[in-house]
Amino acid sequence: MINRRIFMLSIGALPLSRPSFAQGVYPLRPITLVVPFSAGSVVDAQARVIARVLSERLGQPIVIDNRVGVSGSIGAEYVARAAPDGYTLLIGTQGTQGTNSALYKTIRYDPIKDFVAIHGLTGNANVLVANPGRNFNTVAELVEFGKKQPGKLNFGSGGNGTSGHLCLELLQTRTGARFTHVPYKASSAALVDLMAGNLDVMFDFVQTSAPHIRSGKISALAVTSASRIPVLPNVPTMAEAGFAGVEALSWGGLFAPANTPAAIVKRLSDEVTQVMSSPVVKAALDSAASFTIGMPHEAFQAYVASEAGKWTEVIRKSGASLE
Repeated sequence: MINRRIFMLSIGALPLSRPSFAQGVYPLRPITLVVPFSAGSVVDAQARVIARVLSERLGQPIVIDNRVGVSGSIGAEYVARAAPDGYTLLIGTQGTQGTNSALYKTIRYDPIKDFVAIHGLTGNANVLVANPGRNFNTVAELVEFGKKQPGKLNFGSGGNGTSGHLCLELLQTRTGARFTHVPYKASSAALVDLMAGNLDVMFDFVQTSAPHIRSGKISALAVTSASRIPVLPNVPTMAEAGFAGVEALSWGGLFAPANTPAAIVKRLSDEVTQVMSSPVVKAALDSAASFTIGMPHEAFQAYVASEAGKWTEVIRKSGASLE
């Protein structure tokens, strides 16, 4: 009789313990972080540092999965189709979430509807640089020339659809100036021709142009970030130069599939806020002349929607396409 009573009490206790065991506290197993660019790329290197610190905070391994192709869209589509359970995440970029859907006709995901933007991570600015022999000292002088003599100046980039090309299209759209776009296979090749005098002007990443600006081989007119860049403290922003609408960043952020539970999104956003203030992460970004964009979930969601709208308009007006 005593044994039967103990057995019945044990059974009665089981339902009370089941929910907490089944639900647990996220995360309960390793997380896959899809990086849609090759191992060793700037995006990949920064993602690995961030993932290492985030893994320590979450108490679970984060496995990097490089899924490369179509300017990052292969990896983005994979995450868009993944289960919305917080265990498959994406390092999304300006390209995967802001421009690819307008540049490629075959993109099979919606950069806004198919994802939830968890937290902004990193930003990289471009700098508008010119050959010193062209005697452009300000953006205003360059724009005025581009209006009075449309198409006469050659404007280099690392290729169609790249950051430098899209910054050019943004400049033309906002100002009405017109230049002749000269796409190269890589921005480094365009930069060499700019220094040699075979190009007149281009947008280039701050990281690669800064040494040549300091040496006087090229002239810096403005940076495309909202505030000045520490490595180029004397170079004004586009807004300071009088062109507030020409702001552009190559940014990266953390995304999950749409319909990921709000509690998981909040947990990840809160943890990433702490991760991005980590000395380890800050040092890694500083060494690459990158910076944190520091946007938690709701702010980042609004920013991504704004970026997608802006670049879709610019690409549509320019007629740019990669297919």
